Amino acid sequence: MTAQPFADLLLRALVQHDDRARALVAQVRGKNAIIGVVDADDWVPLLRLNNPSTAFNVMNLGVRQGSGWAPTFLRGTPDQLAEHLAGPLAFTWQFEVSALEPPEKRT
Repeated sequence: MTAQPFADLLLRALVQHDDRARALVAQVRGKNAIIGVVDADDWVPLLRLNNPSTAFNVMNLGVRQGSGWAPTFLRGTPDQLAEHLAGPLAFTWQFEVSALEPPEKRT
């Protein structure tokens, strides 16, 4: 599986856990996918998926940290990574998505 279908499956699985994930979009380059949000025409990258091996059904997950990427040491299928992103790693993307919502909709 290449990065585009993997990212699409991950986002679809994440939306099943948290509807706010609909605001996330993926940009794919080769074996890598960057997941982020678009804020007033600015791209805000939040998560990185990469696959340095030949196992195409699993990818490594990294999170944005300052101007670089921090590894999470998580590797898995789209469903497995979505569970982590909806649970203990929710902070890596929910804050940015919540900031895009109008103040009356923020929870």
